[in-house]
Amino acid sequence: MASAADLTAAQAVEAMRRHVCFSKVWWGDPYVRLGQSAHVDVRVDGRTAYLWSEDMRAVPRVRRWADSYVVVLRSAGAVVTQRSGYNVELLRGEVAMERDRKRVYAGATQRIPVELPTNCDPKFDPDGPVKAEMRAVLTSSLTNAVRTWGRRPAGGRVRMTVANFNTDYPETFAVRQDTGEVLRIGLMVGDRSSYTGGAAKQYVVAPVPRGPAAILLKRLTLRYGRAEMISVR
Repeated sequence: MASAADLTAAQAVEAMRRHVCFSKVWWGDPYVRLGQSAHVDVRVDGRTAYLWSEDMRAVPRVRRWADSYVVVLRSAGAVVTQRSGYNVELLRGEVAMERDRKRVYAGATQRIPVELPTNCDPKFDPDGPVKAEMRAVLTSSLTNAVRTWGRRPAGGRVRMTVANFNTDYPETFAVRQDTGEVLRIGLMVGDRSSYTGGAAKQYVVAPVPRGPAAILLKRLTLRYGRAEMISVR
């Protein structure tokens, strides 16, 4: 019997729709069928849901493409903690795909029609306690990255533009104004219930290699970000 504290299928589907928009905007996903109807099979297990869809993305020269999602209910709402995509016919029998599919169909599932978003222009939730705590950990993580492996700034201070984010984003981005370097900050950690990097209270920061992805992310970060001064002692 479901508890009032359990995740619902509707919450899981809405988290997936938000993740679709994130992937379209920030990852440049070219295959998602925005504005189209799709179907998602959902199995809810307490505060976790497993989702499987074979008509959400249209991948050229692939007859059957499947998307697998894991959604977890956190204190501030439902969050996608894992998304995988599979060429079903090519990868039939492959361990990861079969595992993801089986955990959806291991019990009672619901098939839910979904209208995929037509407009994915970013809309950012207002700052609240969770987001404020995430910002503090983000600043600490950027400071640690510059201190340990980044180019050390003159005078120990560097201005960065940090992209705005929502509490269900898998990652956000920053641009160093002295070097133009684009940094990726992973907001998901091994502890699926944590917004703030688990016990270590640190996010993983990594440079984005130069190329089309870095160009896209730099443009978006400068458009949707705000300047912060990072001090390294």
